[in-house]
Amino acid sequence: MNGSRVNALLAASAFGLLLGLAACASDRVAPPAETVQPAEPELPPEVRVGLLLPLSGPAESLGRDMLDAAEMALFDVGDNDLVLLPRDTAGTPAGARRAAQEVVDEGAEVILGPLFGQAVRAVGPAAAAADIRVLAFSNDASVATENTFLLGFRPEEQVRRVVRYALASGALVRPEPPLPGAPIGEDVPSDTLPLDRPGFNRPAFGLQEPRIAGLAPDDPYGATTIEALREVTIASGGRLGDTLFYPPAGADPSPVVRRIAAYDQRAAALEAERNRLEQSDAPEAEAALRALETLDTMGGPPFDAILLADGGDRLRSVASLLEFFDVDPATTRFLGTMRWQADPRVLAEAALQGGWFAAPEPDNLAAFERRFRDIFGRSPDPLAALAYDATALAVVVARDLGDRSFAKDTLINAQGFAGATGLFRLRADGLADHGLAVLEVRGGTTRTLEPAPSSFVDELALLR
Repeated sequence: MNGSRVNALLAASAFGLLLGLAACASDRVAPPAETVQPAEPELPPEVRVGLLLPLSGPAESLGRDMLDAAEMALFDVGDNDLVLLPRDTAGTPAGARRAAQEVVDEGAEVILGPLFGQAVRAVGPAAAAADIRVLAFSNDASVATENTFLLGFRPEEQVRRVVRYALASGALVRPEPPLPGAPIGEDVPSDTLPLDRPGFNRPAFGLQEPRIAGLAPDDPYGATTIEALREVTIASGGRLGDTLFYPPAGADPSPVVRRIAAYDQRAAALEAERNRLEQSDAPEAEAALRALETLDTMGGPPFDAILLADGGDRLRSVASLLEFFDVDPATTRFLGTMRWQADPRVLAEAALQGGWFAAPEPDNLAAFERRFRDIFGRSPDPLAALAYDATALAVVVARDLGDRSFAKDTLINAQGFAGATGLFRLRADGLADHGLAVLEVRGGTTRTLEPAPSSFVDELALLR
């Protein structure tokens, strides 16, 4: 490999480990083979690391990317004694259970993977019986244990990050409607406030707490995101609007979107106002009627921002339906999760322009992806970076910290680690905190509104 290629950092924050990403990748993966029981009580010189991935089945392509990323990390970190034991889970709990037992029998001292929540649950008994820690790639918080750590990006932390930013930005604050007959003076009407303004002059009649609604598929992912929305909105000084679920597959989401937009009530209000003006003898009534000719509804929706916790074609459909039912993304902020960036067509969707979501720092992942393309000649799935970080972390623990037992107290470090996915740390409950940036959708790509924090000492203490 060309030694002049751009380096990237993968460091243990507390220990100053620098991993050069310009190193060459070569083959150092254990054969899939023999079960060898050590004849002597002392540990062998190599550190054997089980790597459980879906190397066949529907997720085979992702599994291959993760395997290649793990091999890349193994050699980017420099001299070490780790040997990977890659095994195919086929993406199923039964396959994961079988693969886990194989690597345990072959002397694995830690297990990286598997990927899916039910597969992680299936690995638990074999790992616990052998007192082996598991660093899994799932984001399903329900499968975390004191012995099983999850490196995946949980939707809860994404929702908390983007909602806290939205509420702190001041862009969602609206004037409190005046009492009937109260003078408004020169105050800016709330429905015309531009969302890119950080704030506005406080009107004489006070301010409302921002209202945030939520739309999500009626599935476990949707339930998790909406619960996180409830918690963070209330805890951060906002007001929770309606939170509704639409069918996760197949059925038309239009009735649910129409309901959350309060379209029928707003259309009826417009019709009532037209009728009133038509019967009025006031000189300004005719001009007011002309002003209403281009409107479909009167007043904005009953929220200042709405969380759209979905991705792909379903998200594009829901976003365009919101516009159809007169929710203007120019005056109502659309918020999202990392699912937004999984499909380039989502970032190009007209209704989502100006929307915000939380994700890892783009520059970190870009450096990892460039390095991966240089070696393997293809672009990786972004989740492959989790396997890179897990492998590098195993080196940090075994080589630099001298802990081949991968004890819980060693893995849990309050300052965390910095990897290809950015800043992260493992917690005593088996979950991981990640340092996430807030991104805005613009013209088919994203721009960073607020970078990911560089330390857990201050900002990220608030993200728990």
